[in-house]
Amino acid sequence: MMRTRLTGGLFDWENIDLITVGTFAALIRVSTYLITICGGGMNPIAFILKNIVITGLLVVLCHKVSRPGVLTLYMLVNYLFSLALTGNMPISVPTLVACALLADLIICYGARVHRNSAILAGVLFFKLSSVSVGFAWQFLVVREDPRLMLMPLAIVMIGSIGYILGLPVGMKLLKELRHAGIVRN
Repeated sequence: MMRTRLTGGLFDWENIDLITVGTFAALIRVSTYLITICGGGMNPIAFILKNIVITGLLVVLCHKVSRPGVLTLYMLVNYLFSLALTGNMPISVPTLVACALLADLIICYGARVHRNSAILAGVLFFKLSSVSVGFAWQFLVVREDPRLMLMPLAIVMIGSIGYILGLPVGMKLLKELRHAGIVRN
């Protein structure tokens, strides 16, 4: 198999890495839609399960594609999916890119000490910071009556349980995928 590289600047990517990031972004998007539909809407159990799947697959993605900027590229591809499917707001992209870049820095610099812990910390930071940015943006939109944010705050707190539970699920999934030979050390 011929491997070509996109080189230049901060990122050095092979085609297989780009395909993997796009595949994981599509897999995460489709699986979360299926969980939401099969769960009967956005009930708390479906919401926690959806966030467990997202976080677990992001942990596997960061281990499979060991390149700086993988979360930033994932966020951009995922945002393009969201824009095409749901008409998401393009105004939130700069803050989401900043969250992803900071998470990538956590992974890159933390990997010098302990790679698994750095990936877990980076993925958790990425998910919690991106949700916090979205929550802050919504607060700016409905700032006339802050009481309107109480229910979304409860939903975000319930969803955060899924992000935290997704970290050990991702490590277990990674262990199984390594055993199957899909993810290499």
